[in-house]
Amino acid sequence: MKFWQRIFLCTLIIFEIFFVPASIYLINSSFELNLNMEIRSGISEQNRFANSLESNLYLLKVQKSSNPDAEGVGKPNIDSMIRTYLDNLGEQDVYLDVIDENNEVIFSHFKNNKITLTHREELNIPSDKVNYIIRDLGEKTYLFIAKNIYLENNHYKLSYVKDISSVYENREDLLSLLIKLNALVSAILVIVTIIMSMFIVKPINKLIQSTRIIAGGNFSERVKVKSNDEIGLLAENFNLMAADVEDKVNQLKKTSEDKQRFIDNLVHELRTPLTSIIGYADYLRTNKHDEETYINSLSFIYEEGKRLEKLTFKLMELIVLREEDFELKKGKLDELFVEIKHSFIPKLNIKNMDLEISTEHLSVLMDKDLMKILLANLIDNAIKASKNNDKILVRSYRDTESKIILEVKDTGIGIPDDDITKVFEPFFMSDKSRSRANGGGLGLGLSLCKEIAKIHDAEIRIESKLGEGTIIQLVFHC
Repeated sequence: MKFWQRIFLCTLIIFEIFFVPASIYLINSSFELNLNMEIRSGISEQNRFANSLESNLYLLKVQKSSNPDAEGVGKPNIDSMIRTYLDNLGEQDVYLDVIDENNEVIFSHFKNNKITLTHREELNIPSDKVNYIIRDLGEKTYLFIAKNIYLENNHYKLSYVKDISSVYENREDLLSLLIKLNALVSAILVIVTIIMSMFIVKPINKLIQSTRIIAGGNFSERVKVKSNDEIGLLAENFNLMAADVEDKVNQLKKTSEDKQRFIDNLVHELRTPLTSIIGYADYLRTNKHDEETYINSLSFIYEEGKRLEKLTFKLMELIVLREEDFELKKGKLDELFVEIKHSFIPKLNIKNMDLEISTEHLSVLMDKDLMKILLANLIDNAIKASKNNDKILVRSYRDTESKIILEVKDTGIGIPDDDITKVFEPFFMSDKSRSRANGGGLGLGLSLCKEIAKIHDAEIRIESKLGEGTIIQLVFHC
């Protein structure tokens, strides 16, 4: 069952559970109230008739006392007075009945209206009490109220009967109206609830559609739901999750591409010297050669062999850096700079270059051997990228955020903008022909620098412009 159908059914069921019983309760309460009013009104009317009979008895006694020849007031006179008084009443829908202590009917409207009564439970009246009963006669409902009255020591039972069918008919009419109203309101509610349910679940359907698109591989899909309710918050969180998933997927793609490029470059770097070695060895094995050719061929084989050895060592260094934990100790950068400068003096002299050092005597947590490798690679790349008589600047300082910066700056050939993001990848060389011509670089130096920076929890940045030079910074977060 779909969500909008659940909303529709729940709303309809809740309406029927609360509306119908509440309406029936109100109708019954109104009925009980009207019935009680009729009972209280009947008892009051009956008292009025009883008091009237007593008043008429008093007048009868006065009339008898004014005539000295008249006899006293006896039961026949009282019976006659009762019949005369009640006969003259013109009450509508009201019936009176008087029975004496011998159960002889003194007066009754029932006979005149051909109403037959078989059982008169209401006449079992406790002394000084009013007894009433509701009785259905034919298609009508009557209220019977009985009371004892005493006229000159004569006991009578006065019954007051009123047609209260309208009270019951009113309740039946209200129940009938409730059924019709419930059917009408339910029909309207069905239409309104279906429309509202479809409207409520519309954002959810959009969310479902977006999840299907993302599940199909389009990770750039986003939910276009803008609201401040829970669904809006869910859509916002879903978009955040989708963005995170997209980032992870792109990261995995990049990692996969990096690995593939690493393998391709490694195969290329291995194949080139191996092809030379095999070629020269085969030439020496299958051809006649003079001594000079022999020496030159062996020199090529030796150089390519050294190149393979260098490649192997660099790869081993990368593997070691990624797998080992290093203990960092406080070390001074200016001392590191001086040691490094001494090791590069022969290379600098070849190009008649100058290495300038500027430092603020700063110390950082470092593995000194690894930092030497890092700084040596940066300076070596700077020398390769520079022309004769150029100058390289190595300095350390605190920036405006009090972070320690280690910086190597040259004024060499620079790096193309498209290559800047790739220079830290293994085997990447912006200008392979120039790199080989300048000492046979393998494109692993900056990859080593990046791994060493990670070990020191430092960030490595690069700025470069073609023909103007390159600045590489190591930013320590301390």
